[in-house]
Amino acid sequence: MTFITIYALFFDDLRMLAFEKSADDYFFGFTLFSMICFMIEICLASWAVDNYYQSFFFWLDLVSTITMIPDCGWIWDAILSGGKSGGS
Repeated sequence: MTFITIYALFFDDLRMLAFEKSADDYFFGFTLFSMICFMIEICLASWAVDNYYQSFFFWLDLVSTITMIPDCGWIWDAILSGGKSGGS
């Protein structure tokens, strides 16, 4: 989870600075994987840690996970387009 946290903090900026657009799908895939891992961690902590659910740290973790949505172009583009396909 430490590597995923470091990825979440820095790699979207690194993606835009140092990688070609063709690499975006790899980054979007790992970002989606990271979001899923964070959500699993939130669920497990809510179950296993006393007084975690709806605590300050619960909300902090939830908000930080939600703020990753714009970093995943697959999700963000779908939100901005209103779910319409880009075809015709």
